[in-house]
Amino acid sequence: MSADKPKPHPLALIDDAFLDNILETSEQDLRAELSEEGLSPDEILGGLRSMISLAEKECVQARLAKAKADLASFREADRPALPVEDLQKRRERLAAMRMRAPAATGMMMAARKGEGLSDRDNEGLLDDLADLDRLGAEKDGSDS
Repeated sequence: MSADKPKPHPLALIDDAFLDNILETSEQDLRAELSEEGLSPDEILGGLRSMISLAEKECVQARLAKAKADLASFREADRPALPVEDLQKRRERLAAMRMRAPAATGMMMAARKGEGLSDRDNEGLLDDLADLDRLGAEKDGSDS
């Protein structure tokens, strides 16, 4: 059974009705009303279009700024430092995975046009393995 939605305040309904009325008015009717008021429809509508365009640009910039902040936050997130021996174990594990599936190494190199993986790519793979281990440990811990 779903909960009843709260009823909006009557003033909010009036605001919505005004906005709906404005948004549903055709451009031809708006031009006629503006002309009756002695205003230039082209100037008013041009100004509105300009404001809408500016608002769209501001929204895009705000979304981009938020995405950048989220990425920076993700990169700065506290990750537990792994001991050097764990890093060595991950390197050995990656080497074993490559030996068991040589085609996988070729697939990894495909993104680099067959030139081999960079040190950064290898470090990324090691980080991915650590993430997988961490997720596996979390899952094992939640199942018990």
